[in-house]
Amino acid sequence: MLTKRRNLWRWWPLLAALVAVAGYGLFREGCRRGFRPAPFTPESPQVSSLREAARGANIVLIVIDAARADHTGCYGYPRDTTPNIDRLASSSVLFERHFCQSTDTKSSTASLLTSQYCDTHLADGPRPLLDGTFTWERGLEHRGFRTALFSSNLKASPVYGIGEDFQHAECDRDLEPLVQPGEVRAKPEVLIRAFRRWLEQNRNQRFFAYLHFLPPHSPYFQPDDMTQLFAGLDPVHFTPGGFEFPERVDPPKPPPPPLPEWINLYDANLRYADWGVGELEKVLSDMGLLERSLLIITSDHGEAFGEHGHVWHGKSVHEETSHIPLLVRFPGNELAGSRIPALTQTVDLLPTIFDLLEVPYPQEGVQGRSLLPLLAGATGTAHDYAFCRAGGDPSKYLVRSPRHALILYGNGRWRALYDLEDDPGQRKNVIDHYPEVADEMAAAFGRFAESQRRPPLDFLDPDAELPPLPPTRELELTPEQRQQLRNLGYLR
Repeated sequence: MLTKRRNLWRWWPLLAALVAVAGYGLFREGCRRGFRPAPFTPESPQVSSLREAARGANIVLIVIDAARADHTGCYGYPRDTTPNIDRLASSSVLFERHFCQSTDTKSSTASLLTSQYCDTHLADGPRPLLDGTFTWERGLEHRGFRTALFSSNLKASPVYGIGEDFQHAECDRDLEPLVQPGEVRAKPEVLIRAFRRWLEQNRNQRFFAYLHFLPPHSPYFQPDDMTQLFAGLDPVHFTPGGFEFPERVDPPKPPPPPLPEWINLYDANLRYADWGVGELEKVLSDMGLLERSLLIITSDHGEAFGEHGHVWHGKSVHEETSHIPLLVRFPGNELAGSRIPALTQTVDLLPTIFDLLEVPYPQEGVQGRSLLPLLAGATGTAHDYAFCRAGGDPSKYLVRSPRHALILYGNGRWRALYDLEDDPGQRKNVIDHYPEVADEMAAAFGRFAESQRRPPLDFLDPDAELPPLPPTRELELTPEQRQQLRNLGYLR
């Protein structure tokens, strides 16, 4: 009897190990329960060529904050605001009609990193992303990428509940050791130093790096020589306007500079952001990484100068705040100089890049569409409509088709329809002339709204009752962080 017991104890470590392995397998399977991978775009000669060009590539995603598409040279702006981005556009694919999902930094960045619309990710104000939300950084880490975030804007950082899954993150106080005398943390130079330092330690590993430059977002602290490039000039293609409806508007904080010099300062600060993009390109080139990386340049939202009453961003969904640039540069200059006119959205980036690299992503929860067929030369559209949300009193939703823009207001009553072919400046509300177009677009919004975690049906029906927000933790900010957000106009 004693011998049998001794023999049993001899096998106990092996039995424990087998149980542990089985338990770990069940744990991993449980974590992936409900993960139905989205289908990849089928192979074709064009798709295969793109995948081969991107095979083994790193990903560098650059966001320049508050950059409107119509102030960049490659989108037709006559001023020399973006010489580096324009040069990169000649070796990239450019998306002509690209729209953000929110004109607020936090909500828009959450849509970028999750491929979810604002009324599904619900990361707004003090709310972080919901636990378990699929993100770029989660999916890519699972495939062996090192992931890193560098941000000059607190609203696009783990401090504010965005990007908490990155393996490495530098923002706010993390950047202080890299600040030189006379600098502020938000300058592009500081972010580039942080990125270079991280690259020196991780250049031999496949990586995904997200970089969020503050310029051209205010405050405008570009070098004097950039300010002088545009000082005293008359604005280009600018017409001031008023509100379509009697909105309740608080005085903007911080108050904007007086026009027309405000636009000149913005353009100078955009030139500063462009300089940062050029310096980042040099860092990648010097380390031999530029031709081994997918380089993506975009924005979180645009900026309003009072074209339709609103200033800054966050409370308007007109073209000046919702239409943003998007360039994708492939290794080997694949698709160099090509332009895609189809309607595309921020939520499309995740499924496009994951499809290209054949990285699994869930069919459920990812709401964008892969643009790989369009990149491979397929004709047609990715979306019939784009959707963008903004705050304000009342809040607003943009329903954007290739030709028309329908703006719905959160009181469920006000609506405005613009024919962008005849009226690109969105000056004339033609909803009474084309009610059938407005009804069709409102019906499309209704279908879209029903598909969201918290359906925004109050934009169609003033008596609609919204379900309660799902519970989540609230973020705690230090007094200094709150002051930084006030300086950027995010807190009152």
